[in-house]
Amino acid sequence: MLDIDDNSFVQGIQYLIKQGIMKIPPTAQGTGTGSNQIPSWIKNNAGWWADGSIDDNSFVQGIQYLIKEGIMKIG
Repeated sequence: MLDIDDNSFVQGIQYLIKQGIMKIPPTAQGTGTGSNQIPSWIKNNAGWWADGSIDDNSFVQGIQYLIKEGIMKIG
């Protein structure tokens, strides 16, 4: 699996959402702590999603967690 920093990961997911490639159900935006650190389980989910080990819905739930916690902002 390719290692990328947290900021690049967030930018990639934001791009997929903005382009309509990834659909995220309406999710309340959290305020967060400003750490913007992606939990390791989210990174694991991304790898499993990429290789087909988990479905889209499972991966999207992880992205919703990032939004709810304020780690990722969706404009």
